[in-house]
Amino acid sequence: MWTSLITLIALVLLIGVGAAATVTLTTSDAGRAHRALTLLKILLGAILGSSGLIAAVISLHQAGLL
Repeated sequence: MWTSLITLIALVLLIGVGAAATVTLTTSDAGRAHRALTLLKILLGAILGSSGLIAAVISLHQAGLL
């Protein structure tokens, strides 16, 4: 159950990063590119900042503590 939930969350975040990066690099509208870049920064912060927490939760779960 936990593995599929964590995998689903990771896939949603990666799809969001890919979409935001594509819009940022390909759009000609400066405002839209700025909004996509802001979203890209937020998503990358969420992915890179919480990866240690997710790894700790997985380790605790495998150890039987959660």
